[in-house]
Amino acid sequence: MLDAIHSLPGDRLERTDYSSDFWSRFRALRGTDIHKLERQQEFHQPESGSWMAFLEGRRDESLRLLEERRPALREEFARLAQAGCAVRRVRVVEKPFSTYLLWELHSLRVRAQCGEDIRVISPERLAPFERDRHVPEIVTLGDEVTYKILYDAQGVIEGAVRFTDHAVTARCRSEIAALHASAEVLEGYFVREVGSPAAPA
Repeated sequence: MLDAIHSLPGDRLERTDYSSDFWSRFRALRGTDIHKLERQQEFHQPESGSWMAFLEGRRDESLRLLEERRPALREEFARLAQAGCAVRRVRVVEKPFSTYLLWELHSLRVRAQCGEDIRVISPERLAPFERDRHVPEIVTLGDEVTYKILYDAQGVIEGAVRFTDHAVTARCRSEIAALHASAEVLEGYFVREVGSPAAPA
């Protein structure tokens, strides 16, 4: 399904509509899992002070801003655990690291330490799904909905395509879960491949 989702019909949502739809469904989840597959190596998040600081070479400030998010992240993942929900993310990592990916690995490490189950795979693991083109960024919320997240040429989020067909979500969820189950836990990967927070790109 990950290789076919490009061609499936769905509901096109602009950025604000996607955000509203996602968060209303996310906060209502009970007793299920959220799965996310991240494939792109370059994004741009101008709304993130930490990312902008990292991009501009102010890395100590960037990492400090990431650290400041810990209390809110711990609270959010504790709430999800109480609701019987877990967030499982698969991050595809290519080397050499892009500047964005190096920053995101630091960001994801904080999230993982606060309760998100994040694992890493190489792009080779996606070869069965990428005969024609890369898989998109995908999020599934339980068995209810799947989002194919859309970005512009600079890597800024534009919105998403929403799929409410349960069969589509079941397949996407199953395929992402299988990748996650056999992937490397982020902490071990980070320590080995990134090491010092000041590691160069």
